[in-house]
Amino acid sequence: MPIVLLRLVNRITGRSWRMPALVLAAAFLAGWLLIAVFEEPGAELKNPVDYVWYFIVSGTTTGYGDLSPTTLGGRIGGVIIIVAGLTAGLVMFAELTLWMGKGRTMKANGRAQLHKRGHVVVVGYEREALRAIIGQLRADPDFRKTPVVALFWPEELSGENPDPDLYDVVANDDTAYERACLERARTVLVVGRSDDETVRVMLGVSAYLRRGGEPQVHLLAGLRDGGRRAEITEALNLVSADIEPVDIDDPAVVAVAIRNPGVAAIYHNLASTLDTDGTLYRVDVPAGAGEWSRIDLAIYLLRRGSTLLAVGDSHRPNAHFRLTSAPDERVRGGQSLAVVAPDRPTIPWEEL
Repeated sequence: MPIVLLRLVNRITGRSWRMPALVLAAAFLAGWLLIAVFEEPGAELKNPVDYVWYFIVSGTTTGYGDLSPTTLGGRIGGVIIIVAGLTAGLVMFAELTLWMGKGRTMKANGRAQLHKRGHVVVVGYEREALRAIIGQLRADPDFRKTPVVALFWPEELSGENPDPDLYDVVANDDTAYERACLERARTVLVVGRSDDETVRVMLGVSAYLRRGGEPQVHLLAGLRDGGRRAEITEALNLVSADIEPVDIDDPAVVAVAIRNPGVAAIYHNLASTLDTDGTLYRVDVPAGAGEWSRIDLAIYLLRRGSTLLAVGDSHRPNAHFRLTSAPDERVRGGQSLAVVAPDRPTIPWEEL
């Protein structure tokens, strides 16, 4: 029996905060018992609410004096409460302070369990690139308060998070996806140190998300090597058809892809200039060919299987192209068109 009792006591007091908590609980009960027995009938201290207030005030040695025992037995109970507060209470506060400091340190070092939802997770850490993406993301009022979590490999971040106001960090280990709340994220962007690593990491991310059923998370794969774009895209499609490739070199493009699921494919196809839908062509409108409404010209091209993407201001090699259409915009001879079509379009300007 003594052995069982000792094991029980050891189990209860095994954590540093448990023993002072037990002492405070014992002082609370002992003080209540002495006050209930010895104080005069009708005394305020016998009211449970008033006693709790007295216990807190006396245990913290604040001593307002609004409530106090008047009998010897009640004062002995008060002394027990004060002594317990000065000893066990101080130990409890010290443990609380250490726990809070440890939690802050663990969070800064990427070892803490986060509690996020609807956030953006970036797997792979390059500080300046990450800051640039977040800067572009914050420019949109709808994403100004969206939390960002960065998963890093040990050699990518030494010491504490240098930008705690911008993003949280999580060390990339066996529990990283769980601690980063990957399954509750809005978007997961994987940025490997190479495109091959991006594919491997995305395979692990996709497998983790599938454990809870069909994932509802927007997946983006950041690509670096433009020459292997088609090869890497095919490999990503084998992992999941829902993965969008995005060129990681331009933070504005990455931010647009995060804000608008599905749009990354457009940037990806334009960057490669060749995909299954067609090719991007520049078509110069002959000088003196006339002028047309931009919408009429766009409809004319659509009916012939082509898409008017943008209008340039001249024939110059570095002409500025405008994607958005101005109200009642006119297209004139001497300008240029950016057109997506299966083949280079031949436009009979004289017939328009």
